[in-house]
Amino acid sequence: MNIWEKMLNVDRRWIFLGIGIVAIVPFFINFGMPIKTSIEVEGIFDYVDELDSDNAIFISFDFAPGTQAENMPMAVAVMRHAFHNDIPVFMTANYPLHHGMMLAAMAYVFNPTTEGFYHEVPFEDWSQFRNAGITDKDELVVAWENDGNVLPDGAMGWVFEGRDYAALGYAPVFNLVILGMTISIETQYPRDAHGNATGEMPILQEHKNLRDVDLALSCSGSAACVWWVTYAREKIGLPIAFGVTAVMATDYYPYLQAGQVIGQMGGLRGAAEYEVLLTENGITPSTDKAFTGMDVQSAAHILIILLIIMGNIAFFAGGFHKKTALKGRG
Repeated sequence: MNIWEKMLNVDRRWIFLGIGIVAIVPFFINFGMPIKTSIEVEGIFDYVDELDSDNAIFISFDFAPGTQAENMPMAVAVMRHAFHNDIPVFMTANYPLHHGMMLAAMAYVFNPTTEGFYHEVPFEDWSQFRNAGITDKDELVVAWENDGNVLPDGAMGWVFEGRDYAALGYAPVFNLVILGMTISIETQYPRDAHGNATGEMPILQEHKNLRDVDLALSCSGSAACVWWVTYAREKIGLPIAFGVTAVMATDYYPYLQAGQVIGQMGGLRGAAEYEVLLTENGITPSTDKAFTGMDVQSAAHILIILLIIMGNIAFFAGGFHKKTALKGRG
């Protein structure tokens, strides 16, 4: 057996091993392959970056664990952007399983082991300041720190539940929930995911319905993202953005072209682009999981391409194409 035959008959287990190695190495060695941002992702970033504490956004967790690798980094990136700019954030979920994805995102962003984390202050913990009428974010931070609270090392800032975010979570028949929120958010969510009365939250007192909200981002692994266009954008003109899986991305370009959505993150690449924009603008200290995932994906693709090239070289250099042609004639 010559070298060309050996190349064509390599044990597939070596190929699996090679893919496994190149998939693991980027988690320990940051290749930092360059990622050029797209107009679709820049549209979302620029829009969010112009908002401030007088505005508010929705992040809808419309995905299950099956697409978590693509959709979760999108939601996390926009959460961090909003918290950095002191933009109040409402978080919802269109199915019970997706409710868990919302909680997982919060746990990650508020986890002290996460680089560039935010320190959460639960709703009840700052009730005395709320009762004293201190709800403005800047005044609240001053009062909170004067009370002896110190921001942990490595934290990017304070996040007060009920002031900076409301984890509304899942409510049944979600398309009708969106429709109902165009009139009142509180009627659809009397209590949040942690059992707090939403009517007592400053975030809902200032943003009573979707007409008082400036953007809804649907991070979706299904067609549920279209519900936001149908029941919010077309009804009250609420700006919408999509964060969808790579296989879904092309299906939603007509919404971009029609101007029905302001931007779209498509797959892991879209999430990585947003992470790059956050880092370039000093909003996060470094890129996150999506950027690392792109290194993994790129390394695996490069190996596969090399294997295809080597296989073709062996096929033609070894004369196997001639033998195949002769068999075909026979």
